Amino acid sequence: MEVSAKIQEILVTGGTSGLGNNFVMAFIEKGFHVITTGRRDKYPAENVKGLSYYKVDYCDLGNVSAVMAEIAEHHSFDIIINNAGILSPNKRTLTGNGLECTFQVNFLSHLLASEILLERKKDEKPLTIASITSPVYRYSGIGRVNDEKYNAMKAYSGSKLYMALMAEYLSRRYTGVNLKCISLDPGVFSSAIYRSQTSFFGVLYRTAAPFMRDPSKVAASLSAVITREQLAGNLIYDSRGKASKIPVFDGEAEHRFWKECQELIDPFKVIRYEKFNS
Repeated sequence: MEVSAKIQEILVTGGTSGLGNNFVMAFIEKGFHVITTGRRDKYPAENVKGLSYYKVDYCDLGNVSAVMAEIAEHHSFDIIINNAGILSPNKRTLTGNGLECTFQVNFLSHLLASEILLERKKDEKPLTIASITSPVYRYSGIGRVNDEKYNAMKAYSGSKLYMALMAEYLSRRYTGVNLKCISLDPGVFSSAIYRSQTSFFGVLYRTAAPFMRDPSKVAASLSAVITREQLAGNLIYDSRGKASKIPVFDGEAEHRFWKECQELIDPFKVIRYEKFNS
């Protein structure tokens, strides 16, 4: 299915490599203007038509806030794909903001970025936010924010669960916006994300990667899902377009989790609208 001609601009975070880069190429080939982000000084390929690149460091909430505010000033999105991420370090690692690295990079910075873009949205056209999760989200639950008890696998699966839950959270929080939020589960595919891992897991992944699914095919399939005309919100979609429900947890625990997340990101927000913070 071709992407709707009405779609003008798409944001893909973490678009310099892996699945994100394949999303970038897939949408550019369809003729759309793609805005992407990464930690590099410039986009690795030169003279790419239909592309705008912004350097941003998801380990720095202040930098995320400033860059996303700038992006919001210059662009009006039809689709946002929250994709940037890392595999969890072998040992607990803190960002400059004092938060566990996987939690911040894979999830919290996306929450901050999404809220800044939503609160600075200048038009009433429909917006779809798609957040990339992983099959391992099923092996996690809602825990303490920035828990000092560290396990690399739990940190990663937890961050991906929060990305899935974020779809429903943003939908509830921003009822005044013409908004549809989903989560995308790409399954297992070949990726260089293991480059941050030196453990046995990293070696195993590096060995198996050539035999896994091609990320360009995964991106093409998920791109078709995102651009469906009749796409239902608050669901998790796989690359075949099959939808599943977002997990439900104890209401009090989930409320406490989101309250703690808001307390972490609110000081970094550039702008607030009363209707979103009542």
